[in-house]
Amino acid sequence: MNTESGTSAAAPNAAGGEVALATTLGEVRQALGAEIVWCPDLTAPVTGIVAADLMSDVLVDARPGHVLVTGLVNVQVIRTAAIADLAAVVFARGKAVPADVVDLARQMNVPVFASHDSLFEAAGRLYAVLGRAPAEPAARRQG
Repeated sequence: MNTESGTSAAAPNAAGGEVALATTLGEVRQALGAEIVWCPDLTAPVTGIVAADLMSDVLVDARPGHVLVTGLVNVQVIRTAAIADLAAVVFARGKAVPADVVDLARQMNVPVFASHDSLFEAAGRLYAVLGRAPAEPAARRQG
Protein backbone atom coordinates (compact mmCIF):
# COMPACT_ATOMS: atom_id res chain seq x y z
CA MET A 1 0.00 0.00 0.00
CA ASN A 2 1.51 3.31 -1.00
CA THR A 3 -0.13 6.63 -0.17
CA GLU A 4 0.96 10.26 -0.42
CA SER A 5 2.45 11.74 2.74
CA GLY A 6 0.63 14.19 4.96
CA THR A 7 1.55 17.85 5.29
CA SER A 8 2.74 20.05 8.15
CA ALA A 9 0.96 23.08 9.46
CA ALA A 10 2.07 25.77 11.87
CA ALA A 11 -0.28 26.63 14.69
CA PRO A 12 -0.62 30.04 16.36
CA ASN A 13 0.34 30.30 20.00
CA ALA A 14 -1.14 32.57 22.70
CA ALA A 15 1.35 35.36 21.92
CA GLY A 16 0.21 35.50 18.30
CA GLY A 17 3.37 33.83 16.95
CA GLU A 18 3.69 30.33 15.57
CA VAL A 19 4.75 27.17 17.34
CA ALA A 20 6.69 24.29 15.80
CA LEU A 21 5.22 22.56 12.78
CA ALA A 22 2.99 19.59 13.45
CA THR A 23 4.45 16.31 12.23
CA THR A 24 2.20 13.71 10.61
CA LEU A 25 2.39 9.96 10.08
CA GLY A 26 2.95 10.68 6.39
CA GLU A 27 6.09 12.63 7.24
CA VAL A 28 7.24 9.81 9.52
CA ARG A 29 6.82 7.34 6.67
CA GLN A 30 8.62 9.63 4.24
CA ALA A 31 11.54 10.36 6.61
CA LEU A 32 12.17 6.66 7.09
CA GLY A 33 11.35 5.55 3.57
CA ALA A 34 9.20 3.05 5.44
CA GLU A 35 6.70 0.61 3.99
CA ILE A 36 3.12 1.18 5.07
CA VAL A 37 1.97 -2.09 6.61
CA TRP A 38 -1.35 -0.59 7.73
CA CYS A 39 -2.29 3.06 8.16
CA PRO A 40 -5.80 4.45 7.68
CA ASP A 41 -4.78 8.13 8.02
CA LEU A 42 -1.36 9.52 7.10
CA THR A 43 -2.43 12.99 8.28
CA ALA A 44 -2.68 11.90 11.94
CA PRO A 45 -0.41 14.03 14.18
CA VAL A 46 2.78 12.81 15.85
CA THR A 47 4.03 14.45 19.04
CA GLY A 48 7.27 12.56 19.70
CA ILE A 49 9.13 9.29 19.49
CA VAL A 50 10.12 6.47 21.76
CA ALA A 51 12.61 3.80 20.69
CA ALA A 52 12.76 0.59 22.69
CA ASP A 53 12.56 -3.18 22.56
CA LEU A 54 11.35 -3.54 26.15
CA MET A 55 7.64 -2.79 26.31
CA SER A 56 7.93 -1.90 29.99
CA ASP A 57 10.27 0.94 28.96
CA VAL A 58 7.71 2.08 26.39
CA LEU A 59 5.00 2.26 29.05
CA VAL A 60 7.29 4.39 31.25
CA ASP A 61 8.76 6.71 28.58
CA ALA A 62 6.10 7.13 25.87
CA ARG A 63 3.41 9.77 25.80
CA PRO A 64 0.15 9.71 23.83
CA GLY A 65 0.81 10.65 20.21
CA HIS A 66 4.37 9.31 20.14
CA VAL A 67 5.61 6.88 17.51
CA LEU A 68 7.21 3.69 18.82
CA VAL A 69 10.30 2.47 16.98
CA THR A 70 11.17 -1.11 17.89
CA GLY A 71 12.86 -4.23 16.60
CA LEU A 72 10.50 -6.46 18.55
CA VAL A 73 7.82 -7.79 16.19
CA ASN A 74 4.92 -9.44 18.02
CA VAL A 75 1.36 -8.75 19.17
CA GLN A 76 2.54 -7.42 22.54
CA VAL A 77 3.98 -4.38 20.74
CA ILE A 78 0.55 -3.58 19.27
CA ARG A 79 -1.15 -4.07 22.64
CA THR A 80 1.40 -1.80 24.31
CA ALA A 81 0.93 0.88 21.62
CA ALA A 82 -2.84 0.76 22.11
CA ILE A 83 -2.58 0.99 25.90
CA ALA A 84 -0.15 3.94 25.68
CA ASP A 85 -2.28 5.66 23.00
CA LEU A 86 0.65 5.86 20.59
CA ALA A 87 0.29 7.34 17.11
CA ALA A 88 1.96 4.38 15.36
CA VAL A 89 4.52 1.60 15.50
CA VAL A 90 7.59 1.42 13.27
CA PHE A 91 9.16 -2.02 13.11
CA ALA A 92 12.89 -1.50 12.50
CA ARG A 93 15.75 -3.65 11.24
CA GLY A 94 13.89 -4.84 8.12
CA LYS A 95 11.95 -7.49 10.01
CA ALA A 96 8.89 -9.07 8.43
CA VAL A 97 5.60 -8.28 10.12
CA PRO A 98 3.51 -11.43 10.75
CA ALA A 99 -0.14 -11.53 9.69
CA ASP A 100 -1.40 -11.87 13.29
CA VAL A 101 0.39 -8.62 14.21
CA VAL A 102 -1.18 -6.79 11.24
CA ASP A 103 -4.63 -8.21 12.08
CA LEU A 104 -4.39 -7.02 15.70
CA ALA A 105 -3.11 -3.59 14.58
CA ARG A 106 -6.21 -3.20 12.40
CA GLN A 107 -8.50 -4.32 15.23
CA MET A 108 -6.87 -1.93 17.71
CA ASN A 109 -6.49 0.89 15.15
CA VAL A 110 -2.69 1.14 15.53
CA PRO A 111 -0.91 2.26 12.35
CA VAL A 112 2.12 0.13 11.47
CA PHE A 113 5.16 0.86 9.31
CA ALA A 114 8.23 -1.25 8.48
CA SER A 115 11.72 0.24 8.09
CA HIS A 116 15.09 -1.22 7.13
CA ASP A 117 16.84 1.29 9.41
CA SER A 118 18.32 0.28 12.76
CA LEU A 119 16.59 1.53 15.89
CA PHE A 120 19.28 4.21 16.27
CA GLU A 121 19.00 5.41 12.66
CA ALA A 122 15.19 5.47 12.66
CA ALA A 123 15.00 7.32 15.98
CA GLY A 124 17.58 9.86 14.78
CA ARG A 125 15.72 10.49 11.52
CA LEU A 126 12.44 10.98 13.37
CA TYR A 127 14.03 13.26 15.95
CA ALA A 128 15.33 15.40 13.06
CA VAL A 129 11.84 15.55 11.52
CA LEU A 130 10.26 16.59 14.81
CA GLY A 131 12.91 19.30 15.08
CA ARG A 132 12.58 19.84 18.79
CA ALA A 133 13.30 18.32 22.17
CA PRO A 134 10.50 16.56 24.04
CA ALA A 135 8.09 18.89 25.84
CA GLU A 136 8.61 17.10 29.14
CA PRO A 137 11.69 14.92 29.51
CA ALA A 138 11.19 11.51 31.08
CA ALA A 139 12.29 11.33 34.70
CA ARG A 140 15.64 9.65 35.22
CA ARG A 141 15.21 6.07 36.32
CA GLN A 142 16.96 4.80 39.41
CA GLY A 143 18.94 1.72 38.44
